[in-house]
Amino acid sequence: MPEHSEQPETGEDIESVGRLLDQRLRKLHAEQQEILSFGYSLIRQSLLRHPTGQPREDDRGMCDWAVDLTSQARREVLTMQPERTLTPEAILTTRRVGLTCLRRGVAMKVLLQRRALENEATSALFAELIRHGAQVRLLDGEFQRVLIADRETALFQAERDTAPGGALVEQGALADVLLSFFDLCWSKALEASTLLDPVLLDGTHLKVLQAMSRADKDEVGARELGISVRTYRGRVAELLRRLQATTRFQAALRAKELGLI
Repeated sequence: MPEHSEQPETGEDIESVGRLLDQRLRKLHAEQQEILSFGYSLIRQSLLRHPTGQPREDDRGMCDWAVDLTSQARREVLTMQPERTLTPEAILTTRRVGLTCLRRGVAMKVLLQRRALENEATSALFAELIRHGAQVRLLDGEFQRVLIADRETALFQAERDTAPGGALVEQGALADVLLSFFDLCWSKALEASTLLDPVLLDGTHLKVLQAMSRADKDEVGARELGISVRTYRGRVAELLRRLQATTRFQAALRAKELGLI
């Protein structure tokens, strides 16, 4: 029986993919910025109407309190990590506390600043947490640190012109606002697990992905890589599976979102 394969896109199709990718990413970035702006507006309003709880005046004290709150969580930890560069000390602490939580069966969701993954040690940290069950998504732009334990107690770093340092907020209106803010940001963030998958990011997979994005025919892509058409198609199929895509168009879109092409 003849080997079945999907029809490759033409050169015009690939150009259309590029335009649609750029349009979608611009729209997604705009949506993220709108959510962050709207969310902090609600938080500022809530701060004016409700007491903020127990204030913490210094960053080190806030980090210590975050460790305590995470360690005490029974069901779920939600956290927004705005730092673009994590110190070696922060990486060690996050790894220790995160793995301890996950091994206790506590669910963990992390919203991470996308640029943080440009650091190799940070990428390795969150790849390890994902392998142990954490869910990690990526946000662009500037945002403040938030940690929510069991959807009841929140620790947040207030904007400097609103309140100094951070505050611990237990059940109440402000805690509800912070939880809704996190959930909305999560719904618009990009999945990080595929980007952090070391198998996907090895040299062979990246070469196939780049060839697939350039070549309008399988024969051209296979010749570019010096492999048979059958092998090339097999590796394309593997990329579709790892990118959780059903078509090459979806795979290209996913790869563009993750910054792979």
